[in-house]
This record gives sequence, C-alpha cells and structure tokens, in this order.
Amino acid sequence: IIASGLADAGNWWKVDSNVVDDPEAPLAFIKMNDGNERGLGHIRLRWKDEIHNTVGNGSPNACTPSDNWQNCGSCYNGPKVDGDGNPYCPALGRIRHIGPKFNQANDPTGGLPITANSEVAGLIGGFAWLLQLDDGPPKSLKIDQIEVDPIETPMILAIPYDSGTSFSITAHAAWCSGESCTETFFAVNSVDHVRASQGNTYYYDEVTKLLYVRIIQTPQTYLADWRIWNLDDLNAGGGPRTHALDRFTFSGITLPSFAHGPYLQIEADCVEGSISGHCATTPIYVEPEICPSGYLQVSYDKCCVSEGSSDCYVPTVPPTSAPTPQPTFGQGSNLVLNPGFESGLANWYANYNNNMAGSIQIDTNQFHSGTQSILATDRTSSWNGPEQSMIGIMSANKTYRISCWAKLKGATSSATLKLTLRIDDDVGGRKWLGVSNAVNNADWTLIEGNIAVNVAGTLTDINLYTEGPAAGVEYYVDDVSAIEVSPERSLASVRSSTRHENAEIQSASRIVASPMLSLLAAAVAPIYYLWYQ
Repeated sequence: IIASGLADAGNWWKVDSNVVDDPEAPLAFIKMNDGNERGLGHIRLRWKDEIHNTVGNGSPNACTPSDNWQNCGSCYNGPKVDGDGNPYCPALGRIRHIGPKFNQANDPTGGLPITANSEVAGLIGGFAWLLQLDDGPPKSLKIDQIEVDPIETPMILAIPYDSGTSFSITAHAAWCSGESCTETFFAVNSVDHVRASQGNTYYYDEVTKLLYVRIIQTPQTYLADWRIWNLDDLNAGGGPRTHALDRFTFSGITLPSFAHGPYLQIEADCVEGSISGHCATTPIYVEPEICPSGYLQVSYDKCCVSEGSSDCYVPTVPPTSAPTPQPTFGQGSNLVLNPGFESGLANWYANYNNNMAGSIQIDTNQFHSGTQSILATDRTSSWNGPEQSMIGIMSANKTYRISCWAKLKGATSSATLKLTLRIDDDVGGRKWLGVSNAVNNADWTLIEGNIAVNVAGTLTDINLYTEGPAAGVEYYVDDVSAIEVSPERSLASVRSSTRHENAEIQSASRIVASPMLSLLAAAVAPIYYLWYQ
C-alpha cells in the first residue's frame, strides 16, 4: 500500500519497522503481507454539525475557540492560515492505532489529526483505532461514508468513556421504511467477541474505560437479514444496483465504495460537560494489554517475542496462500469456524474473566485430531469455557446436532461436561439448551445431541460454549461441530461430515487475498491527501 501523509500524522502510516518512508514525496510504502488481514478502510465522523458545516463555507476567517464556530470557515484547499495566522483546519482530536507502540512516548503527535473535515482513511485489520477528541467523548457520534471489506479485514473503533456511561448503538439504512431499516447493537463480553461478530455488537471494558465497536459496510437501502455482507452479494433491495454493497471494479479488481445515506449512530448517556455535545468526564487513559505475556507490539496488527522474530501473536486468522471461498452453511456442513483450533484462538473467546491471558489457550500436546486443541484454564465458575458466537450463522426454529470431544486435565478423574447453546429471544428471553456426557482424564469423550433453536419472537443472539466441571477443573476441547439436521437425517451421516479436515476452510472463511494490491497509489494516495492537508 502506498500512502501519502505529512509529519503531523505521526505514526499513523509508520506502522512497523518495515515501512519505507519517503518524507520528500511524502509517501509511505507499507507491505501487505507483513500482517494477516491488512487492508484499507475509510469512515467519516460527525459529532457536531456546527463544526462540520464550516468546512469550505467561504468565510475568510478561520474558526477559533472564541467564535463558537460562527461566521468562520475551516479546512479550505489553498492557504492553511488566515490573515491573523490562525490555522484554517486545526486539530480537534486525534485517532491512532491502539497499543503501546503508538502511545505518547512512542508517537508524541498522538496520531492522525481529526479536524472539522473529519474523514479518516487508514490501515485496518489491526487491534483497533483509538479516537480521542479534545473536548471530551462525544455524546452523539455519527459514522458514515463507510468503506471496508469486512470479509477481508475487520475495522474496530475504540472510544474512551467513563464508568457508568450507557450506550445505544444503531445502524440505519437510507430511503427506507419498515422494520428492515435499523439494526440495534447488543453488548457482548469481550473485544474478541466484537471482532468475531457480525458487526452488530459492542463491548465496554471497565478496566480501560474503552467502548469497542466493529464497523462494517451495509447496503444502502435495507438492513434485513443482518450479517457481514460480501462485496459479491447481490442486491436484495430493488433499484438499479446489482450488488448489495457499492463497489468499484476495474480489470478484475474490486474495492468497496461508500453509498450515500446509511450510517452508524453511537449515543452515549453521560453527564454533559461545559462544552455541549461532549461528556463531562474524560477517563484517564489506560493502554489495553493487547499482547500476551512475553510478547511486545511490533506493528499495529502484530505482537512478537522481539523485533524481527517469527514467533508472533496476531488477533486474526492465519493467511492462506490463495483466496478461500466462503463456506456454504446448509444441511451437512459444519457451522463452527475453526472447529479444531488449528488456526489458534481465531473465532473463539473465553466467556469469563474478560478474556484475560490464561483463560483459554492452545495446547499442542493434547488433541483429538489435527495437531492441537483448546485448554480451558483459570476457571472460577462451572460455566467457564471457550465460546463462539453463532448469530447470523444459526437460524431460529431450526434443529442442530452439536458435538465436541473433551478430556479432563489434572487429577480430577471424572466430571460432567456440557456443550451449551445460549439463546436470546426478544419475546421469550434467554434460555440455555445443551447436551452433556461424563468425561475423564484418560481418554477423549464425545459429547453430542440435537438442539431445537425454537424462539417465540426474534433470535437476537446465540452462542455455543462448553461448561460443566467444577471451578478450578481444567479441560481440553477439540473438534467442535454444529450441523443443521432434518428429522429424518441419520446420526451416521452427520458424523461423516464433521471430520477434522474441514477445519482449514471453516477457520479461514474471513480471509480473502486482498485485491487492493493492484491499485496501489492510483486508488489510495489521492484520498489521503485530502483529509489532512
């Protein structure tokens, strides 16, 4: 990727030691294959119309703190200061990559300036973007003009808010009427859950005081059957568009292109401060622990034992050597992503302890098939174990055969292990349905059975996880499966389709070789010049 930017962007583009910087151009050359899900994303932020409406409005006077954004203009092409030396496009905040590599000590600029012309383009697929406004956290934030290929590369946004703040987050379609026009986000219990979700979740971390949201591109005029839409999905809303997402295609290369109208709205219920539209309190920033113990952050999307080491941790699924098609989820196919944990912890998170280090981990010494399994450790309650979100994958009022193989670790010789579906129904409430079996510490044991996902209203959330042994008991899990079944389907036919060799295509379903490589500066550099000149 070739990016254009000035020195006041700090390390926004200098994401690792392999970036080639040409300050005279100014250009930065970034290697796509130095990370697993590297790509480009674009959003526009709007938190106060009186600020954003000053952009290019023709006034000769630059906006200053004393004019309250009246009778002034900002962010013109041409001169950068007015006759009194006031900057036309002052920084109103900063956005940077999350993690200690990009903190104040390592990047004194604080990252990319956020101005009244608040468009942001940058590298995504990393741990998250961190947005900090000088006047405090926004009470209302609108995000539109979204350009992101969510199948290729996730976009995560983090914003600091003080404890006690509650949130209402909704996605909106344009020129739309009826129930399919909005999607209400729901809270989950970890950043990993947000990252692996269908883009309609959020997480508030009480330790770091950060709100995390995954941003995906949606169709312009409808949001029915919410999911992560692919650039190749066809338009289901009528009209002249052939595809669900606006896109730019040339000579076999396809890039996302934003549609006018749809937007994401974040409403924060906080005490308003002396500056209207902003929360009264900005929490003291605490850098999240994004790297496991023994690793250091070497890039916006990677932690390694040391600079240049190949022993690295990434928050994403390992890359494949060629584009991998999305799996088809129908009867007979395993719906669980990365079911044999051959891609590490990808698509999985711990349902306890905020997914802190040690709660779930990969074990290469014990496995039912393949080369590794997952170990549930540091358990403080019987329901603790590995979990995966199935929302958007499993459907309401269908029957599924769920299964896994399990084995106890340590001195405990026998316990009951349960594989559970936690189902949220907006009419019937929450319920837990599962299958169980006695497991031991000598052999791998199969837990399996049929579960009917029956709901009275709308299925709002569904998660698959293991539980059962007493607190403190550690156990291994491998070869997890969830398959839609019909009443006449035999158990033998179900088992035949859950073999471990399907793990690679399932776990890699969110990885597609990036088409952006072929466009390079022609598609990229003009965008970057506009939003912070």
